[in-house]
Amino acid sequence: MRPAAGLIRRHINGFNAWQFMVGATSPMAVLVGGVVNTYGTTGVLGTPLAFLIVGGALALLMIGYLAMTNREGNAAPAYAFLGLGLGPSWGIAGGVLMFAATNAIQISLYGLFGATTAGLTGVGHWTGWALAAWGLVAVLGLANFSLGKVFIAIVGVAELVMIGAVVLAAFTHPHDGHVSTAPLTVGALWDQRALIGGVFALAVAAFVGIETGAAYAEEGKTDKTMVHATVATLLVLPLLYCAMAWALPVWTGPDQIVAEARNAAQSGFPFTIVAAGYGGGMVAVAQLLMLTSFFISALSFHQVIGRYVHAIARERVVAAWLADVGRLGGRMAGATAPASLLQSGIALAVIGVCALLRVDPIGGMFIWLSSAAAVGVLVTLVGVSIATVFYFRKGGGGRRDPLIVRTAGPVLGAIVGSALLAVIVVNQAALLGVTSVGLQAVIPLLVLVTIVAGFGYARRVRRLWPDRYAAVGMGRPDEITVPDQQVAFRV
Repeated sequence: MRPAAGLIRRHINGFNAWQFMVGATSPMAVLVGGVVNTYGTTGVLGTPLAFLIVGGALALLMIGYLAMTNREGNAAPAYAFLGLGLGPSWGIAGGVLMFAATNAIQISLYGLFGATTAGLTGVGHWTGWALAAWGLVAVLGLANFSLGKVFIAIVGVAELVMIGAVVLAAFTHPHDGHVSTAPLTVGALWDQRALIGGVFALAVAAFVGIETGAAYAEEGKTDKTMVHATVATLLVLPLLYCAMAWALPVWTGPDQIVAEARNAAQSGFPFTIVAAGYGGGMVAVAQLLMLTSFFISALSFHQVIGRYVHAIARERVVAAWLADVGRLGGRMAGATAPASLLQSGIALAVIGVCALLRVDPIGGMFIWLSSAAAVGVLVTLVGVSIATVFYFRKGGGGRRDPLIVRTAGPVLGAIVGSALLAVIVVNQAALLGVTSVGLQAVIPLLVLVTIVAGFGYARRVRRLWPDRYAAVGMGRPDEITVPDQQVAFRV
């Protein structure tokens, strides 16, 4: 069911929605943090092909997700979709898991930002830069700061132009004058199949953010706004990521890409491509865009988390005060203030623990948290695909929907997603840099514990508040807790 009329200000068009998803996925962050680290940690030459495979798998997984978005738009999509399809307990457990996964990917960016900035400037420790980024995101999130559509558009277009320039420089100046197609061959991926799980995990992490558009569904100018924007993103990103990942071994030569990636912190790779192709001035621009993209991505995830908490709290499944959207007027009006503070507190705690334990910000914080996020998001998307089938079988969405939307697509997506998930979980040792079976089981166990905790909390909700439990995912704001004039999210 849709939220009551007038409660949500619908103002986001398709281009805005596409900007939000590109901002969350952050292609520059994927190039510098994702692609380079994938080559460096796994040593798999077939990484470009992996992005195409993962992109195709996610496209199948998103069929059910988008079908539900189109019919049951909610600011906490996984929570609502699982609740409506499989039952309230599944909805609550899925909401808890997606909350944890989105926090994990957002917090991982602080480690990446801190380490990268400290390395580029040669000033300070990574924790100082990470805390600076955290503080700015916390303040802007609390004040409902708007990055501005024009600013996001300029940065987004500049990112894509810069990535295009890197790809162009690599392909017009290939190693030994020859463009190698080896990274695109099946053998380049399959011959190193023992390491393939790590490649797929980082590839999935690179796509985390495409599902965030559904969190803005209540604010879209039309019911299909977020669906169209997500489809466009699913068509563009796999090709873009593949081109980025292919360009790097074309430049270095297939035999040198792994060594170059592992020495990136010292050599400045892949900015060496920019320097050779366009001069040192462009390197500074590329580095600034990279850091800006890290920040925009972190802020984008922060806003999505705020919407998740707000949507669940307005149904009083969690403390109702978390649904507050700013009663003080001015910059606070429409800001999900308590939800923002909750997320900022969690992030600060994780950064602090990592600093105290001297966790490596890249190999530890970024790799482990982004891998955990990838597993969590995959599990949730598989669950939503299954929930979609039951939703339509129960008569949801009407009877005119094609078979590909009602059954075939979601079932195929669940099968492919489960297979991808199994490969990641079984073969993640190389990515995490561990050999102990116990350490390899940490991420799957954390995901399982999170799900179990979600079901445990759902039992408590059912026992104490059966009316709230029965209404999980219905998307009916409490008009007393959330007055009409105050629910006006601004992005």
